[in-house]
Amino acid sequence: MAIVMITGCSRPSGFGQRTARAFANAGHTVYATMRKPERGEPLERDAGAEGLSISVIEQDVTDPGSNRRAVEAVLERSGRIDVLVNNAAIGGFGAVESVSDEKFREVFETNFFGAVDATRAVLPAMREQGTGRVVFVTSLAGCIGLPGEASYSASKFALEGLAEALSYEVKRFGVDVSIVAPAFFDTGMSANTDTTGQYEAGTAYDRFNEHIAKATVEGENEGEDPELVAAMIVEAATTSEPKLRWWPGEQGPGLAAARRAMDDAEWQPMLISEMGLGWWVEGREPES
Repeated sequence: MAIVMITGCSRPSGFGQRTARAFANAGHTVYATMRKPERGEPLERDAGAEGLSISVIEQDVTDPGSNRRAVEAVLERSGRIDVLVNNAAIGGFGAVESVSDEKFREVFETNFFGAVDATRAVLPAMREQGTGRVVFVTSLAGCIGLPGEASYSASKFALEGLAEALSYEVKRFGVDVSIVAPAFFDTGMSANTDTTGQYEAGTAYDRFNEHIAKATVEGENEGEDPELVAAMIVEAATTSEPKLRWWPGEQGPGLAAARRAMDDAEWQPMLISEMGLGWWVEGREPES
């Protein structure tokens, strides 16, 4: 059985806690990390009552010292780390011109640089073991630039490139890298994001930003079951035939394939229509 470390496990409805449970239910030893470990007390308590091996430890992926302390804590308790799941992420809403530099950097610090540093903290132990799996939870937004979510999309695009490049670099050490790219899943992430603090109000983009925030929450609420993502992360991390890219659910693979098959002239009008942005692009008033 594997020793598994999963970042970003603070929300009960998120991929992190669901993935922690999925690994533990399969008999693996799980370390669920989060910035505020007190938020994980119910998870740890319930796991204990169910006989599942889930321990909550503190980790702020944006703090290099915290990443290394978390890794050291796992190694001290279990002696090895077989799987790292880079799951920690925050959302980002708003047209590019209306989002502050600070907000762009905040999204990248968690979604991209946090994953970079957490991975670099774990790799020495995996190299010494001669084996390991690193799973990056990206997004369909890392393959398709989504209007109104440029900061989030950009951070996930960057993570996709990092993961693919890393996969070649660490293969010789027995470490495999996988990307799990969810599309639309009902995790409550967007609903729990304070959109009022994401972008500047009183700009030319107010109606656009309001539309994107509302449509994203609605789309997420109608999304697929997040348990599908948790199950696929476990599969990607434990299969005897590892591969680079995994697409959970039904929506993501179809949209990604459509994007690859279409040129820009075909794709862009389709995306505008799907996102209900015809009024914006054409300079009309928003539809009721």
